[in-house]
Amino acid sequence: MDVNPTCRATLLGCLLVLGLFRPETTNGALPPEKIILLPAGGSTAEDAEISRWQERVRAQESQEFHYERLGWAFVAKARRTQDAGCYRLAEAVAEAMAARFGPSPDAQLLRGHALHNLHRFAEAEQVARTLVAQRGLAADHALWSDTLLELGRIDEAVAACQRAVDLRPGAESFARVAHLRWLKGDLAGAESALVAALAAASTSGAETRAWLAVRLSGLRLQAGDAAGALRIADQAAALVPDYAPALLAGGRALLAQARSHEAAVRIERGAELNPLPEYQWWLAEAVRAADDPVRAAGLERELEERGEASDPRTLSLFLATRGRAAARAVALAEAEQASRNDGFTHDAVAWARFAAGDLEGADRAMALALAHGTQDARLRLHAGLIAAAAGRAEESRHHLELARRYAGSLTPSERALLPRLEAGATAPNRDLTAPSTSLVGNQN
Repeated sequence: MDVNPTCRATLLGCLLVLGLFRPETTNGALPPEKIILLPAGGSTAEDAEISRWQERVRAQESQEFHYERLGWAFVAKARRTQDAGCYRLAEAVAEAMAARFGPSPDAQLLRGHALHNLHRFAEAEQVARTLVAQRGLAADHALWSDTLLELGRIDEAVAACQRAVDLRPGAESFARVAHLRWLKGDLAGAESALVAALAAASTSGAETRAWLAVRLSGLRLQAGDAAGALRIADQAAALVPDYAPALLAGGRALLAQARSHEAAVRIERGAELNPLPEYQWWLAEAVRAADDPVRAAGLERELEERGEASDPRTLSLFLATRGRAAARAVALAEAEQASRNDGFTHDAVAWARFAAGDLEGADRAMALALAHGTQDARLRLHAGLIAAAAGRAEESRHHLELARRYAGSLTPSERALLPRLEAGATAPNRDLTAPSTSLVGNQN
């Protein structure tokens, strides 16, 4: 994962980018105790909170609680900025806590949360499993559920999530229920749980409520209610100005309404704040839909050049969709699969292998991706095309019908592909499945 450019100007960001601090080892240029106290800079509420707890940690009478709050302040900034460097700093705080006060469940929970968000899922699962065995708080079970989910152990994740809900029902546990229901194909149940989460979050911070609203906006968009999705995204943006996920959610809803120029403006701001491949891909789509193919092509080249460092799975999906660098797409997806074994990683592997001409490998991976009945438009689009190429016309039509039903959450170029696939589901167009041909056509 990369460090957000908004933090690169700070001393912390520069140290992280240059590799002068590595929280996973004690051989870095600066120890955790030093790095966590360097000034973060910035003038946001999150920066002020970090500075507040840094002062407490510097004080002679500092306590473990002060370190813990500093760690969670870095997590809060990471959530706000989508900056992976802040999760590295949270991990460093956990190490400093353990070094000064000895290992404790609170330090381990902070470390496990950081590891999970740094996509070190196997390490995070070990931490969570130990916490559950040692004390078994709701937060421990919630972390365990999150890590199990990324490792593809969804039934165990459901059980851990249920335990978290039993121990502490509330916004965070209800949000996890919503996600698990969505993965299981229960869209109505997912929306109901998210509505409950928002109700429970009425006294929570604005960022929590904005995050939940963005999730609900995505469900509304998937259900075909682009106007409702936009309204909810606007509410999230009002709660937290310049909140990148809300800007992306609003832009996607605008694209679904063919309001391409407005969508491009929103998504561009979101991509400035959070330059991850998902944002860059949607920005290129919006710019192309707004009749600027030259700029769109430039954005896509930048995505290809820089996307691997921050989100290799999305880059793999993008390359396979564009029909470019199929071998690289396969390598990226399979490298991700080494640490992340969920349905969407299986889908990335399937799509990359299909783009590379390996229909048998694509079929195997797609069967794993579909194992839990997830109703996702992109996943079903991929499944439909792979089934069509394998000659299973009825299965292909089933998947493509689901992709069409939820097409509001697809990119414009993916939506444009649907009629072509539906028309040829019984005898797929060879040009669509040829490894050297873009699966969405030449749009440059």
